[in-house]
Amino acid sequence: MSGRRQTDQPLPPRILAIIERRKELGLTQEELARRAGFSVSLMAKIERGAVDPRSLSTANLVGLAKVLGLPLSVLLDERLEGLDEVKPLPIPIYTSADAAFAGKGTGRMGVLGHEDLPKGALWERLVFLELPSRLLVSPSLPFAPTKPSRLLVEMRPLLSPKGVYAGRYQGHPALFTQEDVERGSFPLYPLARDLPTLWVEGDKPEVLGLVRAMWTWL
Repeated sequence: MSGRRQTDQPLPPRILAIIERRKELGLTQEELARRAGFSVSLMAKIERGAVDPRSLSTANLVGLAKVLGLPLSVLLDERLEGLDEVKPLPIPIYTSADAAFAGKGTGRMGVLGHEDLPKGALWERLVFLELPSRLLVSPSLPFAPTKPSRLLVEMRPLLSPKGVYAGRYQGHPALFTQEDVERGSFPLYPLARDLPTLWVEGDKPEVLGLVRAMWTWL
């Protein structure tokens, strides 16, 4: 089937908003695409209605919204009225710690209410990590990593006095605490049989993200 749009069909409001805002900013399609982080051909398809902005990857959607200075509700919704309505934030869900830490794509999305957004957090850097997952864990964690849970992790190397961190040690994904880092000597136990038990001594694990919240269910 052809990707062309029938000329007698009007563009939906979300696409018109993109075009109008781009012109307000004095940007060409090429400039907007480059700043948003995707190809000019994709930008052209979006503006002529051949690609729905709602079908974009999370990274491309967020990049486009940031460059245009538009709320995601404009790019995700047909309606332009009521833009002040607060809508949940889309957050990618990962079952693999390796994929979450590498920022690899995920087909699953969750939502986070604005009231649940941690103070000072950049929501576009937040991911959900489902436990148990294939990683190493410190015995100092304030929660049981073997229970079905979902961690809200901000994928930035932030430090916190009582923080729980997501990171790597000797190439393995791991969860550990600020207390561990300060102590400088602690074990990391595997949640999968093919992973080793390691003892951290001297060389510190790499901090990739800060655990902002956790939800556990039976």
